[in-house]
Amino acid sequence: MHFNIFSIAGVCKLMGIKHVVLSPGSRSAPLVYAFASNSCFTIHKVVDERSAAFIALGIAQQSKQPVVLICTSGTAVANYFPAIAESFYQHIPLLVISADRPKALLNQQDGQMINQNNFYGTHIKSFYTIPELMDKELLLNESIKITLNAIQDIFSNEMGPVHINVPLSEPLYGKIPNEFQLKKIESLILRNEKFIKSNSLQGQIKMKKTDFNLLQKAWLSSSKKVLLLGHDIHYNENVTSLLKLKHNNQIVILSDVASGQYDCATISNFDKLLASLSKNELEQLQPDLLISIGGPVLSKSLKKWLQSQKPNHHIRIQQNKPIVDTYNNVTKVIYTTNEDGLKSLASFNFTGNKTSITYKTRWEQLSFQLHKKVNTFIDKTTQWNELSATAIVLKSLQPGVNLQLANSSVVRYVSWLGSSLNGFVVNSNRGTSGIDGCTSTAVGAAMVNQRQTVLLTGDLAFLYDKNAFWIESIPRNLRVIVFNNMGGGIFSLIDGPNKIKKFTHYFTTPQKQSSVKDVAQLFGLDYYFCNEKNKLEKTLETFLNPLSSAAVLELKFDMQVNAKVFQHFKNIKL
Repeated sequence: MHFNIFSIAGVCKLMGIKHVVLSPGSRSAPLVYAFASNSCFTIHKVVDERSAAFIALGIAQQSKQPVVLICTSGTAVANYFPAIAESFYQHIPLLVISADRPKALLNQQDGQMINQNNFYGTHIKSFYTIPELMDKELLLNESIKITLNAIQDIFSNEMGPVHINVPLSEPLYGKIPNEFQLKKIESLILRNEKFIKSNSLQGQIKMKKTDFNLLQKAWLSSSKKVLLLGHDIHYNENVTSLLKLKHNNQIVILSDVASGQYDCATISNFDKLLASLSKNELEQLQPDLLISIGGPVLSKSLKKWLQSQKPNHHIRIQQNKPIVDTYNNVTKVIYTTNEDGLKSLASFNFTGNKTSITYKTRWEQLSFQLHKKVNTFIDKTTQWNELSATAIVLKSLQPGVNLQLANSSVVRYVSWLGSSLNGFVVNSNRGTSGIDGCTSTAVGAAMVNQRQTVLLTGDLAFLYDKNAFWIESIPRNLRVIVFNNMGGGIFSLIDGPNKIKKFTHYFTTPQKQSSVKDVAQLFGLDYYFCNEKNKLEKTLETFLNPLSSAAVLELKFDMQVNAKVFQHFKNIKL
C-alpha cells in the first residue's frame, strides 16, 4: 500500500476539506482507500467523470470551499476538462487528484495511459506531480508539502482549480495503515504545519492609498455614476457594502443576472431597457464615471451600449492581470479584491459631491415604465410560449430558492425579463457559458445547500447531461424544469442564424431518439408535464411542493410560436 497517499488525505482533513467526489477506477484505488477510510470526508461516487467534475463544481459553488476530485488514469482525466475550465473562469475552488501510471511506462504501449503532465495547461492555477521516490520517508514528506502548497494555491489571489498528479505503481491494493502508522503520518503533517498559511487571505491584494484617493476623486467629480457588477460577486461579505450603495441616490447599480447580487441592482431590467430606448435617451444615460467589477456580463445590449461610451472615468477593479477591458474604454485599473473595492466605495461621503439624484431617478422612471409594458405584454399574450412561462415560473418560486440557470435560452429569458429575484440565490455556468454540465452543477448544488434547488434548462442541455442523475441518491430538494422546443431553439431568436433559414438544421438539433419523460423515469425522478399557460401555475404548485421528491417538469413549446412572440417582445419600445 502507498502510505504516502494517506498523507494527502491527512493534509486535506487538516485544511478543512469536507467533500470528495470520485469516479470508480483501478489505478486510483489507493487514493480511494485513503479518503474513504477517513470519516471526516463526505464521499460522493459519480460514474461519469464529466458529470463528476461538474457535480464537484456545484458543491464548491455553494460551499465556497475546495472539493477534492479523484479519478483514475488515462482519458478519465480528460473528461474533467470542461468543468476544470468552468471552475477556472468562475474562480471556484477544486483540488483535482488524478491517478497515473509510473512515468517509465509513458509511450511504451501500456494501457490506459496518456501524458497527464500539466494536462489542463493554462486552465489551472498550478500543477504538481508526486515524485516517484524509493525512500519512503522522503516521499511521505514530499507528498505532504506538495498537498499543502496545492491547497494554498487554490486560495491565493482569486480562487480556482489546482491539479496534483499521482503516479502509482503496482500493487495497488493492500492493507490500510494501522493506527501507529497513521499517527506517524499525522505527526509528519503537523511537523510541516509551518507551510500552512492563512488560506482565505493568502496573496490577496489590498487597495493602495493612491488608488483609493484616485477613486474618491473620480467619485466626487462625477454626477452620473454607474457601478457594473459582473459574474462572480457571490460572496456574502460584499452584501453590506452593496446594500449601502443601493440605498443612496448617487449611483446606479447594474448587476448581471448570474452575479449572485442581482437583488442589489437598482435597475433590474437594464438588459431589455437599453434595447428599448431611443438614441437620444441612451445619450442622456451615458455615465461620467463607470466602475466595473467582477466577471463577464450576459447582456448583449449592455455590452453594445457600453462599448459606445467614452466616460471621463472607467475604473476597472480586479485582483489579477491581464487587464480586462471588455468595452475598450478603461481609464484606470485598480488591483484589489472585490470585497475591498466595494468597501472603499461604500465608505465615501455621499453628501459632499455633485448630485446625481436626477440621473438615478431618470433610470428608475424608464425602468418602471418598461416593467409596466412588459408585464402587460406577458399578461395579454395568450399563446403558450417560453418567455411567458419563464415569467410565471419566477413568480411561483419561494424566497430562499437556489435558482440554477442553464446556458442558451433560459438564462437570457431571465435577463430579458428583468424580474425581481429578491431572496433567490442565482447561479449559472457563465465562466465558459457551455451547456455541457448545467444539470450536474445543479445536482452538486442541491447535495449541500439544503434549499430547494430549481434548475431551468433546455431540452438539449438536459439530454446532453443526463448522466448527472447516474448517482447513488438524487437529492430530494432538486427540481428540474425543462423548456423543450425540440432542440437548439435559441438560434431562432438571436440575430444571424435566423437569417439563413436554409442552413437552420445545422444550428438546431432536433432529436427523436430520447425524451425528457424517458430520462426522468429511467432515473426514478417524478415527472410532470404542461403545455398550457393557464395550467402552469397549478402544475408548479404541486411540482414545487417542498415535501415532494426530486422531480422533472417538462414544458413543451412550438419554436415558431416562441420566435413570433419574442419578436413582438423585442419590438416593445419606450
